[in-house]
Amino acid sequence: AALFSATGMPLTPRSIEPLQLVRYEAGEFFGPHHDYHATGESSVQGEQRSFTVLIFGSTLTSSEEGGETHFPELGLSVWPRAGDALAWSNVDENGRPNPRSLHEGRPPLVGSKIAINCWIADQPFDVGRGFATAVYS
Repeated sequence: AALFSATGMPLTPRSIEPLQLVRYEAGEFFGPHHDYHATGESSVQGEQRSFTVLIFGSTLTSSEEGGETHFPELGLSVWPRAGDALAWSNVDENGRPNPRSLHEGRPPLVGSKIAINCWIADQPFDVGRGFATAVYS
């Protein structure tokens, strides 16, 4: 919570969407994408994913091992290290989608990349309302 307090956005445990565990084996990847919702129709409950926290569960430390999270608009790559987390804003200071948050999960060349996606929404996320309107790509 302290990480996000400077944003002025109220943050409670209910602001966190259900966590998503992902594993990429050698050669698997997730191409360039944004985590924000471009329209209200693409969200589950009308929420906007204001922030992403990617928590790494495995270590791949060099371009020879691959598996980095790459931000093409920023010219930035971050290699996973177990226990570390990478956080970024998906929206600008006015809550509008930030195109510079474009990112991709590049393929590990050896081993596995394991991570947990943690999305912080701009409003409470009610798990009890279900996921009937969820859009998966």
